[in-house]
Amino acid sequence: MTVVTLSSKGRLTLPAEVGTKIKAARFLVVLEGNSIRLIPLSDPLKLKGSVKIPWSIEELEEAGEEFVSKRVEG
Repeated sequence: MTVVTLSSKGRLTLPAEVGTKIKAARFLVVLEGNSIRLIPLSDPLKLKGSVKIPWSIEELEEAGEEFVSKRVEG
């Protein structure tokens, strides 16, 4: 267990050993009563290419244009 100090600007610095284990630079801060919970957030750029979709970019753009035109007309 490690003790950290809140700076006068409201900042916490996590120890290096925590940072290397968690491997995250951004966290969601959740207040739970008198406790603070930090939830690591993944880098969205690391997700690039991890999801395969069965449509081309052109097909998606065309479908989006059709959707918008129907909303504008209707």
